[in-house]
Amino acid sequence: MINKFTLSTVGIFATAILATASVSAVAKDVTPNNMSCQEYIDLNPQTMAPVAFWMLNKDVDFKGGDYVDFNETETTAVPLTLEICKKHPQSALKDIKDTVKNELKK
Repeated sequence: MINKFTLSTVGIFATAILATASVSAVAKDVTPNNMSCQEYIDLNPQTMAPVAFWMLNKDVDFKGGDYVDFNETETTAVPLTLEICKKHPQSALKDIKDTVKNELKK
């Protein structure tokens, strides 16, 4: 026969497993790696600059000098990214990276 202690232990263990699984599921989507342009448009404006900074500088080889600083990201890249995303809301944010970088070079 199962006693109350065993049932409560099983309940606590099951809750811990579910909590860990839900945290793991959330943690997978922390970066904007798979973010769509529409999701970028829907962001809180205060988070747009960090997301754009991450997008523009992810996987950058700093030897080539193609680093985009945070000030340039905040003042130039965010409005440009928004403009491009509004034209192509279904595009992935990572797919417009080169377009944004090329426009910033002009």
